[in-house]
Amino acid sequence: MYDEFLKVNINDIDSRIIKKADNKDIMIKSIINIGFTLDKNFILETMLTVTSIMATQEKTTKIRFHFGVTENFTADNMYKMYELKNKINNLTEFNFYYLKEAVLKMKDFHPKGEACPGKFELPSYLPDDIERLIIFDAGDLLVLRDLTELYNYNMEDFWVLGTPEPSIINSFMKVRYNMEKYVNIGSILLDVKKLKQNNFWTKYTENRNLKLIGMPDQTLFNILIPDQKKNYLPFKFGGFCLFQNDKYYDSWKFEKYFEFNKWFKSELSKFLPENPGSEDGIVLKLYNPRFIHQFIGKWEKGEGLSIYRLLAKYFISLAGISNEICKKKPGYCL
Repeated sequence: MYDEFLKVNINDIDSRIIKKADNKDIMIKSIINIGFTLDKNFILETMLTVTSIMATQEKTTKIRFHFGVTENFTADNMYKMYELKNKINNLTEFNFYYLKEAVLKMKDFHPKGEACPGKFELPSYLPDDIERLIIFDAGDLLVLRDLTELYNYNMEDFWVLGTPEPSIINSFMKVRYNMEKYVNIGSILLDVKKLKQNNFWTKYTENRNLKLIGMPDQTLFNILIPDQKKNYLPFKFGGFCLFQNDKYYDSWKFEKYFEFNKWFKSELSKFLPENPGSEDGIVLKLYNPRFIHQFIGKWEKGEGLSIYRLLAKYFISLAGISNEICKKKPGYCL
């Protein structure tokens, strides 16, 4: 099955992967809420990931996007995104919220701007009937399957379920913050109701001056969410960050994953042999993921796994952003 999948031609991705939606008289069975934060400089990357979501959901799934944007995000920017929505999936709902406190309180906190930590301000704007939210990074994440099962997964008493990021955990984190679990905030499911009840955004801004390692927004989030309130998404959903396409780094990161905890060993062993072999071989032995995160790295320069490059090229074309994004990041289009 996987060998056949790798040989897929860009011209027949429509019939093999993308479910074309005839939106007449469709009975909606599920609604999922997905959040992004962005400024005017990250629209193309967001459109790539958003397109992959809209194009791959079941006909009966309604997607409600919630975009937290900075003040430089204009009505023209929104209009371009609305055009994309109407072109691909007119059942989709787009909602925009201007981030206020992130711009004021998180200035210079993150090298890529206030929109990054602003993803934790976004839940405070959501209507009370929205109890959970998927938050995805844009540009380095492709959605390949319907997200309903992931969205409705039993969270028990957890505030967040996310993708494991074991490379950050070190002795300092363990001793200083008593931390054993660390999630990548580029692919997480949040219990919005519980975050609101615990005034998480206020605590986030109040602790922005902590000495942090790695990506500051991600590390601060993990410090403030106690281990007993976070857990990892089941591996079958795509709870695995792909590699940076460096063989030494990949090998090291795999060792870290295997060391990480008993849960991950158990999950990973279901899909991988003892010696997975090449990077392509690793992906072939994985699973049928809902999404792939962190496929970027050297991929931007024209390297990387051919199947995901092929899919990304298709979604770029579907979004109608080929010319713009190929100029901005040529590796996306090689």
